[in-house]
Amino acid sequence: MQNKFAAFGVSLIKMICGSIAFFSLIFTVFAVGPALETRYWPVVSKVEIISIEAGVGDTTIVRAAFRKLRDCEYVGTAWYEGTRPDNFERVSMTVLREPGDTSSPSRPVGQQKAGPWVIGMPLDSLLNKSFAQLTHRCHPFWMTTTNFFP
Repeated sequence: MQNKFAAFGVSLIKMICGSIAFFSLIFTVFAVGPALETRYWPVVSKVEIISIEAGVGDTTIVRAAFRKLRDCEYVGTAWYEGTRPDNFERVSMTVLREPGDTSSPSRPVGQQKAGPWVIGMPLDSLLNKSFAQLTHRCHPFWMTTTNFFP
């Protein structure tokens, strides 16, 4: 009888240890996965500015090119004025389309041209003191962030 209790106790301890290991692994994947994906598996390449000009007021008009590397659903773009990690704030970004362009904002894999974009900051600040990030949904676990500019 005592052997049965000992065997049950050992089995219970193994089950508890296995559960802790499993949930620790899941936690680690969700904690580290987004950072690894951003660093090693970006959705798009860095942007190449094709043309840039000062817009009305404190805005800049940008046309760009980039390569989409992974087939993920586009969610949005965020442009920031300032420097990481010190002091920055999000600025407006209006995505304009060529007349007649009614296509989906998600693009296929390959070389792309985009714009015009109206960025809510002066030209000099955009070139020297800004950064941009894209957000995509590549799978159901988390949003994927790509450092797009500079």
